[in-house]
Amino acid sequence: MKSNSFLNAVAYFAVALIAVSSVLAKLLGWLINDSVIGVLMLVAQSIAYIITAVYGFFYARSKKTIGWMVAYIIFLVLIIVFTGLNFSSIMAGFKK
Repeated sequence: MKSNSFLNAVAYFAVALIAVSSVLAKLLGWLINDSVIGVLMLVAQSIAYIITAVYGFFYARSKKTIGWMVAYIIFLVLIIVFTGLNFSSIMAGFKK
């Protein structure tokens, strides 16, 4: 499988996981722990972030100036930090 086809397949399943998690959150939120749904959503969002980051890297690399890559790295660090903070708050919900 080519890398582009692989990324397309992973993106498809990430979208599917986001959709299923959203439906579960609305329909079965009273039955399923919010933390479980939060983890499913976070996994799906992380997959989507990774795919977007890969394509964003190639876009930034194609530019002539270093500023694009510096900005890309800053954006990526912010995503990682705030996704980690979100994960920490979800995991704190499991301990309740």
